[in-house]
Amino acid sequence: MLPSFCRDTITRLRAQITFLRGSEVYDWDNPDAIEVAGCSMQPASTSISTDGRVLAISDEYTLFAPADADIKPEDHIEFNGKEYEIAGDVRMQPAAQRLEHLEIRLRRYEG
Repeated sequence: MLPSFCRDTITRLRAQITFLRGSEVYDWDNPDAIEVAGCSMQPASTSISTDGRVLAISDEYTLFAPADADIKPEDHIEFNGKEYEIAGDVRMQPAAQRLEHLEIRLRRYEG
């Protein structure tokens, strides 16, 4: 049984690998997408900056996902219509019984 706060469903986006001039590159135009239920998206921080010309927003979350979720550091996460990059490694948080989970920092820039 999952903790009661793990009610969010996210979409894990994984880029297809393609080759450009002999080098592997990520193709984000048609990513492999799977839904992962039993998650919790928790706000971490947000900021706004302007330099008189451009409005820029930085938005960060912490994603708590099931321990068996297929999520890698190079993946993107979609939640509520917004796409986030993974900021760092995907960490396994060991815990007693069924509370073991992944903890993942996410970030999104706009502007």
